[in-house]
Amino acid sequence: MRSKEKEYRKYQIYILSGTILSILIIAVFAYIVSRITAQAAYDAALEVKRTMLKENVENTISYIDTCANRFLTENPGASPEETEAAMTKIAHEKIYSEVHIDGTYMWVQKVLDYNGGDNYAIRLIHPNLSDTEGCYLSTETPNPAGIKAYEEELNGVRENGSVYLIYDFKKLNSDDVTTKITYSSLYKRFDWIVCMGVNMDDMEHYQDGAMRRLILPQTLIITFSSLVWLIMLFAMFRAYSSTKGRVYEDQKRELSDKLYWDAVSGANSRIRGQTLLEEYFEHSKENNLNTLVLMLDVDYFKQFNDTYGHAVGDKVLSHFVDAIKMNISDDDAVIRWGGDEFVAVFRNIPHDKQPQLGDNILDTIRNIDLPELDGKQITASMGFAYISKHDRSIEDTLTRADEAVYEAKKAGRNNWKIKGTSKNPI
Repeated sequence: MRSKEKEYRKYQIYILSGTILSILIIAVFAYIVSRITAQAAYDAALEVKRTMLKENVENTISYIDTCANRFLTENPGASPEETEAAMTKIAHEKIYSEVHIDGTYMWVQKVLDYNGGDNYAIRLIHPNLSDTEGCYLSTETPNPAGIKAYEEELNGVRENGSVYLIYDFKKLNSDDVTTKITYSSLYKRFDWIVCMGVNMDDMEHYQDGAMRRLILPQTLIITFSSLVWLIMLFAMFRAYSSTKGRVYEDQKRELSDKLYWDAVSGANSRIRGQTLLEEYFEHSKENNLNTLVLMLDVDYFKQFNDTYGHAVGDKVLSHFVDAIKMNISDDDAVIRWGGDEFVAVFRNIPHDKQPQLGDNILDTIRNIDLPELDGKQITASMGFAYISKHDRSIEDTLTRADEAVYEAKKAGRNNWKIKGTSKNPI
């Protein structure tokens, strides 16, 4: 009898020990899974931020380069110094007028000596250190963490044309010093280094969100583990696999949406749009189609933001895209190219149908009715260009479309123009 009681107590001790051990093991596993999942979400968010920084910087450089070309066209006798001075003013206005999420901002340095050292560059534009604009910079200057960030930046753009850096710096409109990631790209035309940065601590909510989503399955796993040791281990494995896959797919879908779709306007993002344009270009070449590219923007869009606020400005962009979509087929696409500038692609439009298409889009845009605008009409300046057999890439077509937009603006806006190649004028 005593032997049975002893065996029974020993069995109870085994059960209790196994239950406690299972709870501890699953708790540790649950914690590890949570950290791995949260880190994966954080890494994915960081990659989105890196892409956003690069896209914004490269778009700004492209914009300044386009403005410089137009300036030289309008002022053929302008010297390089006059051209740079005009572009500095344009860049200053653009950078100071833009408001980005998460305290992100852009700045510009002008390189004087690519070998570095004291006075290697001038701080040209910096909204977070506006009182130091015009000051000389040194590659020997360390940041608050003791890192020579200017030297790393100069070496990176000199060797590769662009560079990502992670270092400590104070936040925008704050004295708080945090770790930030920056993207810097060399604009060789004026020896500018155009930079953009974002604080990394603004992404902590991605980790918190991932952790919160795992609380319920973890609780269930731990509860069942106290009842059956072997069954609970199996259940833990299944729950872990299911949870990890679901969170990963949700994060992947969310990040894909952010990458491929513009949340404000509902158009394709520029990242997705660039791929689509290249696909349309190849398809048009292979099948000899009349593929039409349209570039357009909202006339005086800045006035809508300044007068009615950015919320109304976002509505204008959304309705603007809806108006374009009313004139395209399922095989066509609308892309937000940047700011209030959009690109639309029409797969097969005969040349004699293009004028009516242009008029229809303009009319649809003019008929946009937003109560917040108090009757103010929305109009657009539009430029068309067909993909030509002489085009080496889609960039050639986009350049002509952009030139057509410029001609539409010169003609008074609220109209469209079309630009053909010199070998195949339209």
